[in-house]
Amino acid sequence: MKNYNNRISASIKEKDLKEILDAIDFIDEKLSELVTLSKEEAMALPRMQEDTILFVSKSLESAYKNINAVPKNVELDEVKKDLELCKSIEKISTPLNAIMKKLNDSALLASSEAYLPAIAIHNALSSRGHQKRSGALH
Repeated sequence: MKNYNNRISASIKEKDLKEILDAIDFIDEKLSELVTLSKEEAMALPRMQEDTILFVSKSLESAYKNINAVPKNVELDEVKKDLELCKSIEKISTPLNAIMKKLNDSALLASSEAYLPAIAIHNALSSRGHQKRSGALH
């Protein structure tokens, strides 16, 4: 009789696992131009948020209308390209973040549900071994 709450009882078939890993490789290949920053690099950069994206969009729109006011070191086409990349990444990362949450939560739950009974088994076997050594079991 179980005395713990088993909230997850799932498995990933080997064929499905291979297909998922192949899909991840495919996505990684399609995103080959993206970069990985060090912690220090990431900390040093300003972060764009939803309202910041709107600010960048409006600034870019104004810049194209007033091209002479744009600082010479600003390449508008690159700013536009970066903005579009941000928007594309957001479209990709939103569903991936939801999947990552499910993966992380399921891994945490499954590991907990495996670990707690393992402790109980270990304790029961240790106690039984102790009882055998002390002559408590016949």
